[in-house]
Amino acid sequence: MAPVRVVIANPTQELPPSLLSRFRSHPLSLATVDAPVGLWETVPRLRAQLAVVNLELVSFAELSKLCREFPETAFVCIHRLADDSIWSQSLAAGAVDCCLPSDLPYILENAERYIALKHADAASAA
Repeated sequence: MAPVRVVIANPTQELPPSLLSRFRSHPLSLATVDAPVGLWETVPRLRAQLAVVNLELVSFAELSKLCREFPETAFVCIHRLADDSIWSQSLAAGAVDCCLPSDLPYILENAERYIALKHADAASAA
């Protein structure tokens, strides 16, 4: 099985060692960025299938542009205060979900599900 290509955009590029060790056997190819420009460069270079974007790093307008520019990438947002309003705005911008940052392990464990969901949404819109 080919690894799922994931970009994580977070103000701190460092991921907890406990999170990284958890996925050594899981087929993920991870890249981290700490600025919006990093998303614009890394998503196409990696041909990312999933991008986890911290909304403290990217505005909803920027998220919407990213979702339109890279329709093959499933964007999942994280925010420390994720609530129904932030979730709704994220989905309206084109993201497939919005979660708390503590949900990152769950997001990565279910990366293939997010990708399948994004493709199903695209197929139903066509």
